[in-house]
Amino acid sequence: MKEVIVLSGGGSSSEREVSLGSGRAVFGALRPLINVELFELGEDALPEGLDSERFIIFPIIHGEFGEDGRLQALLEGKGLSYCGSGMGASRLCMDKGAAKEVVRDLGILTADSCFYGGQNFEELWAFFGGPFVVKPNDRGSSVGVSKIYGHGDFTRYCSDWNRGKWLVEPCIGGREVTVGILNGRALPVVEICARGGFYDYRHKYTPGMTEYFVPAPLAEEQTRWVQGVSEKIFYACGCRDFARLDFIMDHLGRFYFLEINTLPGMTATSLVPKAAAAAGISFSELCLRMLEPAVERDRRRGQVAMEISGDRECDVVRF
Repeated sequence: MKEVIVLSGGGSSSEREVSLGSGRAVFGALRPLINVELFELGEDALPEGLDSERFIIFPIIHGEFGEDGRLQALLEGKGLSYCGSGMGASRLCMDKGAAKEVVRDLGILTADSCFYGGQNFEELWAFFGGPFVVKPNDRGSSVGVSKIYGHGDFTRYCSDWNRGKWLVEPCIGGREVTVGILNGRALPVVEICARGGFYDYRHKYTPGMTEYFVPAPLAEEQTRWVQGVSEKIFYACGCRDFARLDFIMDHLGRFYFLEINTLPGMTATSLVPKAAAAAGISFSELCLRMLEPAVERDRRRGQVAMEISGDRECDVVRF
């Protein structure tokens, strides 16, 4: 097999430090098994010397650049095979508002929302009928998420919302669950219980601040339903290989889609590795399974190239 390059870091991502941790974890898991190198990027650009004849890419750059389609466009421009979703699906899923529209078209519940455009506190409170959440539309990992319970919260955070595009949703009380997808199939469901009830960036990446239950203590039909819906959303958004989808289950047992992450975390506190472990998949095996589809696509690409060049007799080229 070609040498595998793990890409982590990036220059603009608000999740750079988490990406560096994910990259080191993936590199450490793969190093005893295959020929692999780790590149920690300091800017939003590919390193020099990446050759499609020699390398396959394992990108693990979370958030901006890694998940917004720009990295995938650069990789495809160089003819490099890589694991994870392609450019179009990455761009779509990074846009929380656009992904929610796809989910609504499937008839799946997702919270009503609007974009922040200078509305005052009273307007938003009246529109949602109570507390609301404001989150960046195009970042991941709970970066910048604010829960607004009163005028003081609004005043404290609203100056930030004049920069970038911000999505506003009602606060939905309930249980937070997440579903990892591996090669198109749902892994065991994970329930997230953050101390204080708010799974923000600090709770997500500080060991001990959140409890995780996997498999989530749900009724069997609830588990099957949210797994099936997750697979449906994954394919409707054009994703491939792996992802993670987040939901809130309200007190009536209704699941509301929150967002989909196309390059989920791979650190010690990350959710997809926890779900895989519950399915009997070790971290090393998980990394190999995440990589396998890219290796197969690269193999097929090479086979097609040989057929087109005349190295093999061929009447019809199939992609």
